[in-house]
Amino acid sequence: MRRVAGFLTIAAAVLMGTVAAEAAPLSESQYATLVARFQTAVDAERARYSVPGITAALVLPDGRLAKVASGYADVERKLPMTPDSRMLSGSTGKTLAAAVAIKLSRQGVWSLDDKLSKYLGSRPWFQRLPNADGLTIRLLLQHRGGMENYYNNPRFFDWYRARLAEDPSYVPNFDTLIEFVCEQPPLFAPGQGFNYSDVGYLIVGLAIESATGRAYYDQVRESFLDPLSLTLTAPSNVRTIPGLTQGYANGRNPLLLGPRMLGERGVLTYDPSIEFTAGGFVSNSGDLARWAFALYGGKALDSPALAEMLAVPTGTANARYYGLGAGVFPANDGLPLAYGHDGYIPGYRSSLRYYPAAGMAIALQTNTEDGYWEESKQGAAAGHLDFASLRARITRAVLEFPGVGR
Repeated sequence: MRRVAGFLTIAAAVLMGTVAAEAAPLSESQYATLVARFQTAVDAERARYSVPGITAALVLPDGRLAKVASGYADVERKLPMTPDSRMLSGSTGKTLAAAVAIKLSRQGVWSLDDKLSKYLGSRPWFQRLPNADGLTIRLLLQHRGGMENYYNNPRFFDWYRARLAEDPSYVPNFDTLIEFVCEQPPLFAPGQGFNYSDVGYLIVGLAIESATGRAYYDQVRESFLDPLSLTLTAPSNVRTIPGLTQGYANGRNPLLLGPRMLGERGVLTYDPSIEFTAGGFVSNSGDLARWAFALYGGKALDSPALAEMLAVPTGTANARYYGLGAGVFPANDGLPLAYGHDGYIPGYRSSLRYYPAAGMAIALQTNTEDGYWEESKQGAAAGHLDFASLRARITRAVLEFPGVGR
């Protein structure tokens, strides 16, 4: 196992879901009742917030998968949402990027503590990055490099909107995106704070390709998507994606996109390829739940690698509970410890969670961004989707079912 000194692994005793392994599997009649309860909870949340549609999925400790859907994949065309409907999954893709990076370290391709300069030092922008000489792969995966996001630079959205107005097909390359954080003062010294940064993950993706000489998406497919048969998950690096549901935006996103994310012939109104390793996938709740089950349940990475992914830095202000591309969510509000990640991209929201004490995974997606830009530290604004509360109620409906337990 690579160096993890100075890190704390939360709830290591249930890391592999061993507590849940002792529980007897649900009978077929119990399983059917649980799925019906799951469907009812999802229907209730869609009605509560009047969202276009929701999909949700769970994986039980014995591997049984349940997928449900509610509402519409396209409201105007009255196309129903189905359990296999696909949506852009936003930052949940960071879990795949981190898994690739960790797997490369286990294979001896690199160390997560390698300096970033070893792989990208010759790039023309490298020395102009904040904390350039102190950045490592690990620090960027933990959002602890002291780097701002390109979308936190007000100039970026003014510039991007102007370019899209001139040419709706315009797609900035990664070098251009990185330029927006160059020559900015670091937010803190390397490793001495936390700031969620998509551009840090984008840079990790470039480092992966530099270290291996291979395309990142090929490595994800060969290492995880194909072996786990995640057939509804694919790179979102094109504007026409088969089976993509209509996404709904309320115009409050900085690009002023909306109200519909798919235009004529199902073409996205913007190019999602700029996400790359900061997100970068279209997926489905069933695939997301199965991925969470495989990843955090110890089936996608070996035990030392998983422990490294879930190790949360200690003694760092604002470190939050974030390991390597993995959120570690302590027990709160009646819900037990969980591992996972959320995702947002204009028009869509996603969530995946693994509950080690129960040995099961739950994922959900909705085809609206309502509530995202209205959220505050106190929760969602009145009259808008409260995604965290929606997830909590659906999760409780599952975990409180007799025989599932916590």
